[in-house]
Amino acid sequence: MTTIIYVFGFLLAIHSIINALLLRRPGNRELVQEKIAILIPARNEALNIEECLTAALAQKHLASFHLFVLDDGSTDDTNAIIRSMVAKTDRLTLLRGQELPEGWTGKNFACWQLANAAAQTGAFDYLVFIDADVRLGDGAVAKSVNALQKLSWKFISPYPRQIARSWSEWLIQPLLQWSWITTLPLRIAERSLRPELTAANGQFFILERAAYFSAGGHKAIHEEVLDDIHLARQMKRNGFRGNVIDGSGIATCRMYTSWRELRDGYTKSLWSAFGSIPGAILVMIFLISLYIFPAFIALQGLSWGVALFLFAFISRLISAVRSRCSITSALFHPIAISILCYLIVRSWWLKRKNRLEWKSRAL
Repeated sequence: MTTIIYVFGFLLAIHSIINALLLRRPGNRELVQEKIAILIPARNEALNIEECLTAALAQKHLASFHLFVLDDGSTDDTNAIIRSMVAKTDRLTLLRGQELPEGWTGKNFACWQLANAAAQTGAFDYLVFIDADVRLGDGAVAKSVNALQKLSWKFISPYPRQIARSWSEWLIQPLLQWSWITTLPLRIAERSLRPELTAANGQFFILERAAYFSAGGHKAIHEEVLDDIHLARQMKRNGFRGNVIDGSGIATCRMYTSWRELRDGYTKSLWSAFGSIPGAILVMIFLISLYIFPAFIALQGLSWGVALFLFAFISRLISAVRSRCSITSALFHPIAISILCYLIVRSWWLKRKNRLEWKSRAL
């Protein structure tokens, strides 16, 4: 058993190095002639929306683009801030969200409304979904679309650099990139149409408009909590290739600002990440065996425990360097994995009790 764990740890460390070398970057800063619709769902985003829209409006190397932002029932100053910006530019349209239908998650319905509004307003070639907490560099969209076209993909997900300032962000957020850099064979995933061989991030997601609607768009995944990965899988089910790329140099995102926000954010979705309770248990057994148990063995000075800790450290370090996140947090990987396991258990517990909610909406 020890030998199997050792081999797994070694192979995953090597795989992370290979993926770091193969991870694609955005394209060149060339003028994009196609029409671009930038779509932003916003619910109680008064602290974020002005900076988000300002950065999105500042996009360069796009021959034609327009922003659509949907106020999804905000109770703070989100709507007033957007309206004040609409008055200053003809590139921005404000939409008011409709009442959430039964069986839909809030973000999926907001994105579906945005996509349809863009389709009805003009013949846009690409749909660019970004979250309100994302800050785009001025060439982010053009470089990403150029990469998509060069690769002949139908969707592309540039992974923003994750900003982490509180201790919980610093410790947990790097696990997002680490999880797929360590486990997903990137080149195989790019060529394969198998839905399970997919990575994506809904913070910044670009799709060819015709392919998006042909695959059913967000309507086809209306009840899914993990909208990004399920939308990417839906695209692949319908024969459309695409994948994640390195977006750390063209976009940033601070998802959460405190332990409470991070805890509740992960809790709302982790139950959906592994398909079932048995699936979640198997994942936790794997994580504990490979990243927590060896740390205790390493503290006793046993060489195989030390080696496994180093393998884990290497994979986290490679991921951190490639995604421009914290390098020092890699030293605390066993602690991060322990907290992740707690969040998985908490997510399933609250799901079973029907007590999950996000932004004042039950899930």
